[in-house]
Amino acid sequence: MTISDWKRAVYALLALPGYLGGAKAQRGLARRWLGEARESRPRFAAGFGPSALSFLLALLLLYLVGRIATYGLFWTGSDPEGTWGGPTLLGAWIVHFFVALGMAVPIFLALRPLTRLQARLLG
Repeated sequence: MTISDWKRAVYALLALPGYLGGAKAQRGLARRWLGEARESRPRFAAGFGPSALSFLLALLLLYLVGRIATYGLFWTGSDPEGTWGGPTLLGAWIVHFFVALGMAVPIFLALRPLTRLQARLLG
C-alpha cells in the first residue's frame, strides 16, 4: 500500500461525482490524482461502469480505515468478552486491523486496473 494506491482510492471516490462535471473535470481529476494528462475524446457511457464500481470499492475502503481508526472511541466496554480480540481494547484493535487489512489489500489491487481504465475512457 503506497501513496499512489491511496491517490487512486481518492480518485475513485471523486471520479463518480466528477462524472457529472464533464470532460474537463475528469481530466483535472486524472491529472491531479493519477498524474495522467491525456487529451483523448472521453467516452462517458463506457466510463460509467468502472466509475461506479471503483467508487463503491473506495467507499468500502474508506469505511474500513475509518472504522478501525475510531474503533476505541465508541467502545463502551459493557461487553468486552463479546468483541473480536478478547476482553481488552488493544486485542480488539489488533484483530480488527488484520481483518480490515485482509480486505483492504484486495481492494487496492482491484483499484489499480479500474482507475487506469477510468482515466483512459474518460480522457
